[in-house]
Amino acid sequence: MTLAMYRVDLYIDGQRADLFQDENIEMNLSVQNIKDISKVFGDFTNSFSIPASPTNNAIFKHYYNVDVYGGFDAKLRVDAFIEVNNNLFRAGIVELEGVQMKSHQPYSYNVGFYSNVTSLKDKFGEDQLNDLDLSAQDHQYNDTNIVTGLNGYVSGTDSSIIYPLISPVANWYYDSSGSDHTPSNISYHSGHNEHGVFYYDLKPAIKLQKIIDAIEAKYGIEFQSDFFDSADFGKLFMWCHRRAGYMFKDQPNGSTNEVINFTSATGYGFNTTTDKFTFSQSSMTDMDYIDVAVTSTDDYAISLYVNGELNTKKEDTGNATVRFITNPNDGDVFQIKFSPIAAWDASAINLTAVTASFVIVPISTPVNIATASTSATQTYTADVVISDQLPEQKISDFIGSLVRAFNLVIVPVANNKYDIEPLDDWYAEGTTRDVTEYIDTEEITIRKPSLYRRINFKYNETEAILGEQYRLQNDIGYGDLRADFSFDGEEFEVEVGFDHMLFERLSNQNGGALTTIGVGKSITREIEPYIGSPLIFYLPAALRGTDTFSYIDMTDSENSKTDFWLISNLNSDVASSVTKTLNFSTEVDPYLLQGFSTGLYNTYWKDYITDLYDTSRRTFQYSGQLPLGLMLALKINDKLTIGERNYIINQMKLNLSTGETQMELLNDV
Repeated sequence: MTLAMYRVDLYIDGQRADLFQDENIEMNLSVQNIKDISKVFGDFTNSFSIPASPTNNAIFKHYYNVDVYGGFDAKLRVDAFIEVNNNLFRAGIVELEGVQMKSHQPYSYNVGFYSNVTSLKDKFGEDQLNDLDLSAQDHQYNDTNIVTGLNGYVSGTDSSIIYPLISPVANWYYDSSGSDHTPSNISYHSGHNEHGVFYYDLKPAIKLQKIIDAIEAKYGIEFQSDFFDSADFGKLFMWCHRRAGYMFKDQPNGSTNEVINFTSATGYGFNTTTDKFTFSQSSMTDMDYIDVAVTSTDDYAISLYVNGELNTKKEDTGNATVRFITNPNDGDVFQIKFSPIAAWDASAINLTAVTASFVIVPISTPVNIATASTSATQTYTADVVISDQLPEQKISDFIGSLVRAFNLVIVPVANNKYDIEPLDDWYAEGTTRDVTEYIDTEEITIRKPSLYRRINFKYNETEAILGEQYRLQNDIGYGDLRADFSFDGEEFEVEVGFDHMLFERLSNQNGGALTTIGVGKSITREIEPYIGSPLIFYLPAALRGTDTFSYIDMTDSENSKTDFWLISNLNSDVASSVTKTLNFSTEVDPYLLQGFSTGLYNTYWKDYITDLYDTSRRTFQYSGQLPLGLMLALKINDKLTIGERNYIINQMKLNLSTGETQMELLNDV
């Protein structure tokens, strides 16, 4: 077979690099490999060398010379693309691996090329979910928004924010008997505001599609995905649960200090504005203290800032005067702020009047040298900044968990554009290509595939009360799936970086009948707040129940409620309409009280796994030489026809200069 010779060009950061004339660049093409079925791979090359020519020295800024200031940073990967005979073959990035020196002079650079899938992970770096801009979903934490979010979408958040019935602290139960007024009893009892779902119990949840949108916007990328755009994915939400316990109440960092806007300020020895006071010793020799007189019916904290730094913070309640002892320097800038107390319950704080007096005591009688006062009520309300409430998780781990849960593949289709689809859908988009004439069919190696004695699909090992109880009783987590096979091999695990909650349909402890109320509990078996990994769930429907629960609002008033969002691991609240579940296994749903076989394994993984363990499945090693047109057109989801049999590509190595290829194929079963 006569070898063709194609011209290969490598462009690094837009500049064409020099290549060795006889250097072979071998591209490894693989998306999902039988040897590690949980991982998604991008195309990459084996390491290859390029000459240390003046052009390449300039590209890499003479990396071999450690004395070059501001030189090339080899920790970073650089945008690149490869052309074959002036046709774009792949876009991606180049990584500098090292320099070969000869006779004290640079001879060559060792580099590797990676497709844009790897580049995508580089874009995310160590960024966390809370680095995303989700400000369009921010809203005020008040009764109107919370109540609306119980069975609808918070106004102004484009149908993306809800308030689900998930308890972060209390062990909710339901007892309609008129004698049980324990705080965790959420049954509505007229005249009893000491128990129920308190407003500060509730935290918001955000639609996953909005997180995907924010990722695209932040990194200038586009996901082409029917899966992300689907109605079922649109029902998936993430609970905004960043800290164990309440969102604001009892959180030391749950609030910020707000400037008191004084409407008048006069002073001797001060340059005054309505919110800042600059002390001057040109007229006064000293100042002893600042009194802040507050008129209010609420609890509050008053803080003194000096030159932008917190100096002193004091808590008080009702009408009171807060005193700050100070000994300023010439030019010091004072600012007075207010905030909630440490044990704040997230209710509004109103200061109806504030007066600040700057006082010296020259001998014995205090002298007021400056005064600032307000003529308008100062109000502190909590704003829910969604990005600040998102769980701690890297963006790359978030995407990776979706990939593992739904068996997705990520394929670059253009610069900063990616196709993301479930594996079965992606294979269905491929083309069948007859390559018989380009393949050597005389020498073939046929092997059995590498199999595993156990395949384990699992979520994070939750410590939430019901989920942990289930795991201890069944030796496997709720929704997890474990399959054992009767042959030797390694154990393989597909682990998703999300928590998986076993929700609860409450029973009425007054008689034992099931209620219409479904809840979640993010607490441990010891009834302590639980944080865990990010929690995702389906939002199948807003229900109007027959059992009333009590909502205790910010004015400490009780409100009778029956409507709420059903949060679930199912995509529907009607058994006959359930087509997707977040369980890997077939599990009995605690609300609908029956099992559903449309879980993640059966929907997204089964075809691949059953094909893998099919008794007729083999791996085939073929070699051949592909023409340029086929090299450029071939995609990894294409099926290859060789003779009378169809194959799917497991992995292949392709010499870009000659078209020579080594293929590991799987017979299509």
